[in-house]
Amino acid sequence: MDRLNLLPDDLILKILSMVPTQVAVTTSVLSKRWCSLWKHVPELSYSDPSCESEFWRASRFVEKFLLLHEAPVLDTLTLSLGRNCLPSDISTWISIAVSRGLRKLQLYMCRPCSTPRSLYTCQTLVTLRLQNVIIVDVPLTVCFRSLKCMYLEHVDISNDEFFGRLLSGCTVLERLSVKLCSYGKTFTVDVPSLKSLLVLDLKPASVQVPGDDDVGVVIKAPSLRSLVISNQFTWVCSLVDMPKLVKAFIKLANGDSKKLLGCLTSAKHLCLCVKSPMDSCPIRDFNQLVSLKLCTCSSHWLWLILRHTPKLRVLRFQPQVTLLRNLHTLERCHSSHGDVQTPSSVPECLTSSLKTVEWIDYRGTEGEKKVVKYLFENSQQLNKMAIRASPMVTLKIKGTHL
Repeated sequence: MDRLNLLPDDLILKILSMVPTQVAVTTSVLSKRWCSLWKHVPELSYSDPSCESEFWRASRFVEKFLLLHEAPVLDTLTLSLGRNCLPSDISTWISIAVSRGLRKLQLYMCRPCSTPRSLYTCQTLVTLRLQNVIIVDVPLTVCFRSLKCMYLEHVDISNDEFFGRLLSGCTVLERLSVKLCSYGKTFTVDVPSLKSLLVLDLKPASVQVPGDDDVGVVIKAPSLRSLVISNQFTWVCSLVDMPKLVKAFIKLANGDSKKLLGCLTSAKHLCLCVKSPMDSCPIRDFNQLVSLKLCTCSSHWLWLILRHTPKLRVLRFQPQVTLLRNLHTLERCHSSHGDVQTPSSVPECLTSSLKTVEWIDYRGTEGEKKVVKYLFENSQQLNKMAIRASPMVTLKIKGTHL
């Protein structure tokens, strides 16, 4: 304790801001000096013990903290609240935090609730994370002039107009992550400043809603560098070119090749898990693509893309579940290769640039054997071909059988 007392107040406040506010408040009993230190911590972090906690627990603690708080700015507000917490209380707390220069808000709810209207004009907010919210009744005027990162988890965006209003006020937004539990026919993202976009559908594939066979994502984000879109959407299209796009991961229940491939041609690294049949329409060249990962259900995309990737260096086949490891909610693909028709002419990348071919979860089907044989025989610059068999398959090395 003597050593702690030697520390300056600024350092002690940094330490206290790293622990839950309930713990920081208890330090007031340590000594006279510590009695009021917690009142100057620029952060409030409160978590209900359980989803069924009584509503007065949060009300009593949060309101007392806000009443006694003496720091000039409340930098961060983190609330994890049970289902019994009153929406009117939440709205009041956020209004107070906004008036004190709030920069980071994290709100986790046990039951769906609408977003407090007072939040929509917080001009100091830089990071916003909302869980279990309904995007509804968004005012015509939204002003998030400092907001750079928005994370929406388990959200209901059934009205695309309201979501459009929300994004219209985010003039400097760079990172947007949306994990949807409900949405309308079209999901539109129109943010010129956006650099990173993740759209994840949390509905299980087994849950079918009438009209789900034509649900799409419309993107208007010319500054985009990273794009992740996954699950039950039928199509994806971009209204503008995305010349800065570096990475793209796309998993769709179905797919329109003209809409999909047309918005990804600037990508340098591309992951695809799209199980729909391909049509024969012409596509633009992927002049920047150097790395292509295909889910093992998507072999029908292979030759179409290879014909338009003159700089491709790395080609990987692997199950969708391992394509992007941090998306734990993805449902596993069980589709396998059918018969694959090899091209009549060798794609340019096989003769000039392809260095590495990898196959994870190789099952040894006739279609897979045909692809491996063709790549091995026609890739003139190939340095490495690695095949990792499925646990259910035993590779026969002798006689060149794979």
